Amino acid sequence: MITGCTAPLGLVLLGPVLVNILAFHILIMDGQGIQPGLVFSLLEIFLVYAYRSHFKAIFTANALPV
Repeated sequence: MITGCTAPLGLVLLGPVLVNILAFHILIMDGQGIQPGLVFSLLEIFLVYAYRSHFKAIFTANALPV
């Protein structure tokens, strides 16, 4: 993620981790300490939007190899 060479792969791997962080804070901690999770989730959403052209193949039903 830092160098940008494998940013789309890093975003795909960080997505489930952030979902678990948010779920933990919402369901177990009753929302306490959720601020860092929300900040990183917003950054994740921004970066997914910025790299959206790289994720088109994930959401294509009939994807063909390039």
